[in-house]
Amino acid sequence: MLLLPGAGCLLLLSQLLDTSCCWSLDTSCCHKLLLYVQYGSRSNGNIAYSSRLGQSFKKSEYNCLLHTSVTSEVLDDYFLEHDANGLNMQGTLRILLLLNATQNDSKSVLSLLKKAKINGVKPSADTVTSIIMAYIRNKNIDAAVNMYSTLQVDYPSYTLDHCKILDLGTLLIENGRTQEAVQMLKGHLQSEVKESFDMNLIRGNCKNLLIASAATCDYELTKQLFNMLLSGGLVKPDNFIVVTLLQCKLNSGDLSGAIDVIEDLYESYNLLPRRVEMLILIIRHLQNSNQNIELPNFVCDSEQSVPASGLLERMFNLIVQRNNYRLAQHDLMFACLETGQPDEAKQILQNLGEEADVNLLNKMCKLYSKMELEDPLLHLLNISKGNDAVDRHKVFAALLHIYNVQNAAEKGLALHASMQEENLLPSKPFLSTLALLLTNNNIKIPLHI
Repeated sequence: MLLLPGAGCLLLLSQLLDTSCCWSLDTSCCHKLLLYVQYGSRSNGNIAYSSRLGQSFKKSEYNCLLHTSVTSEVLDDYFLEHDANGLNMQGTLRILLLLNATQNDSKSVLSLLKKAKINGVKPSADTVTSIIMAYIRNKNIDAAVNMYSTLQVDYPSYTLDHCKILDLGTLLIENGRTQEAVQMLKGHLQSEVKESFDMNLIRGNCKNLLIASAATCDYELTKQLFNMLLSGGLVKPDNFIVVTLLQCKLNSGDLSGAIDVIEDLYESYNLLPRRVEMLILIIRHLQNSNQNIELPNFVCDSEQSVPASGLLERMFNLIVQRNNYRLAQHDLMFACLETGQPDEAKQILQNLGEEADVNLLNKMCKLYSKMELEDPLLHLLNISKGNDAVDRHKVFAALLHIYNVQNAAEKGLALHASMQEENLLPSKPFLSTLALLLTNNNIKIPLHI
């Protein structure tokens, strides 16, 4: 923080600029002095940084430089001038340190710290913390760890907030230094200094740490970190967080192990992350290994099931136990539609009968349309002929939306022809969209449209 005697500087400036003053200053000198005071004002620590021990920084404090117009060359001149005239150098030192750290120039940072030490100037804990964050953003792990060690030695009672520790731990794991990350996090959570924090504000940082761990395919490490965060009160077990445990197994290609993880999550926390996605992965696994897709032979009772004999049946059983048989069938039907298994999807739809959830079907039509997934909608259109549970107008409209986005006029026209064959009357919005699509592609609009 720039500890220039602000009031003194302003008084001096007013005296110099006073018309009654007999001094004469050239323009460049006045401009330099004005910049000097401007930089000092902008760097006032009481305004820019107000963090207290054990409290998280505000988002604005993650910006290392509150002003970037000043160059390091100008600041170097100020630094030397302050040193030569016995002035307080801490403010300019702070700006120089942060500027060089932001530019990932760790050599200059160390040189500045050495000069400062010789002159008896010590950067504040907040300054060192900001340097650490600059290094983390630049992925400079060695410099960040070294500066963190400096912080611990120079300010043993100062504690980094959870966000910064988690970010540093994430960078360590990304660089293969997993045990360092574990020990650092363990020491931080065992610290006597307890900070108050909003759990929602650090959820992303916690998940980033676990994602980095999951990328190593080391499930034991990921589970250890999850348990540490959980016992430390940094996270709650919800799908947003626990999905990283599942992803760790999937990253290693262990589909059976992933089902084991889901079973454990269900038993421990009553959670089933990525239900439909897991069904899709299992079906694709069976397709790739040229195995038949056998639908689970499941009795319509949410309390009792036949023993699971395969991955698909194990996952299906879990959905039934966690939710209900009806939802499990819908999940499996959507998974079949998305993996190109229309015959199995039709069998499930027929089995649902009047229990088919029209609202859920319409919701999935909108989702497929938004994601421009044409095939699942085409499969649903084919398997739902003569089935009153499916609003075919919704399916046609969802497909037309995709064709309109993709500017596929011929497909749109064919869609209208299919509706005519089924004696389905298109809605006015459907006809308006189709007419616009045809016009944009210089296709003559038929009279019946």
